[in-house]
Amino acid sequence: MTEAVLALTKSQWNLLLEQFRKVGAVVREHAPTQEIVILGSILAILQIMDGILTAQGVHHFGIHAEGNPLLRWLMLSLGYETALIVAKVLSLVIIAALCFLATRVQWLIHAIRLVIFVYLGAAIIPWSVILLKQVYLS
Repeated sequence: MTEAVLALTKSQWNLLLEQFRKVGAVVREHAPTQEIVILGSILAILQIMDGILTAQGVHHFGIHAEGNPLLRWLMLSLGYETALIVAKVLSLVIIAALCFLATRVQWLIHAIRLVIFVYLGAAIIPWSVILLKQVYLS
């Protein structure tokens, strides 16, 4: 292998380097922007927080406290901890896929922003208020 590398001529090296530059340009072109990475990270953190808050809520109030019928069914089938792990891992995979797609589909950035605010209002804040009022401050 070393002999083959050493045997390359200058023009072959230049051709090889040019190919690497082209690949690098394609990768950079389709790499998520800093904004997408930040939004995806925020959404991922919210997913994890929701999993923790939901686990606490279900632990204290029972599975019927979960508002999502599909997740409630999954909890009844697998147990609430396993169901939450499965759902949140799937959510994290979907978030990663959306972040990569957002480099090509511009409206996805706006959709991710919207989902962050909806998630805060529909999941994180309600669970936090319920748990604080009825469990931790009572």
